[in-house]
Amino acid sequence: MRVKLDSLLEYRNCPNCGENDFTVLFESNMVESDFQEGIGTVYMLPGAKYGRHVKCSNCHLIYVNPIENGERIKEGYSQRKSVDASIIQESRLHAAKAQIGLIKKYKKGTSLLDRGCAEGFFLYNASKAGYATKGVELSQDAAEYAQKEFGLDVEAGRFEESRFAGNCFDVVTLWQVLEHLPYPLTTLKEVYRILKPGGLVVVSTPDIRSITARIFRKRWWNITRLHINQFTTKMLKAILENAGFKNISSVHYRESVSLLMLLIPMLRYLKAYKPPKGLLYGKIMNKIIVPYPSTIIACTVLGFK
Repeated sequence: MRVKLDSLLEYRNCPNCGENDFTVLFESNMVESDFQEGIGTVYMLPGAKYGRHVKCSNCHLIYVNPIENGERIKEGYSQRKSVDASIIQESRLHAAKAQIGLIKKYKKGTSLLDRGCAEGFFLYNASKAGYATKGVELSQDAAEYAQKEFGLDVEAGRFEESRFAGNCFDVVTLWQVLEHLPYPLTTLKEVYRILKPGGLVVVSTPDIRSITARIFRKRWWNITRLHINQFTTKMLKAILENAGFKNISSVHYRESVSLLMLLIPMLRYLKAYKPPKGLLYGKIMNKIIVPYPSTIIACTVLGFK
């Protein structure tokens, strides 16, 4: 079984500095059968399965090593279904308004690309705010949702294969994306290439030094099979600097979550969750939105080309 499992895995150097010197923080709890499961959702998952987490001895980034084979990861995300889209829509649209407000404080440009745009909730608000928007999303199902639900220009496929011209966007955003990528620095260097001089990049990821992460530790819901890089504000700034960005700073905004989104992870963890299927209680709970500071869970950093 060990030989077969190893064939599913890919060892990598530090995704930030490239060194191969690390200490193991905790071992994986996954077995071979876990890698055969597809990616049903990226939302509202309790942290149950996770890979071996290590800490780089040079730059101190925490990352998973080994990871599932990169091509298998991409294939899994491309086949992901938007099973939770109707549940998360209300919350994500509320949060997107605050995200747009944050961007407008720093950049008034017109062209905006959202890399890993999922179902297009942020892009929809960006287009309403006057931006000429473009999205790239690996999940075919999520891209189709964004196109049909909001009429957005979203390309289904791999960002690195999109071949955008250099210096063509005023703003590029990556909301909860870098934690999923085997080689996030490569992605950020491509973002730098396609931004106009003076262009703005905004990146947000789960923060492994956040109050929620420190309370729950390995049981934190962002310690999961799908998150293979664990950033802090300091590390997020460092990787943006390595990609060439300047004037990098930490920012925050008002996040939003519905009561239904709070309840579902608990029920999933207890293996008691069943989709609401239009039941009245689900609709009511989904309309009750609870705002909270993004810093409770995430670190958000911006920089300029």
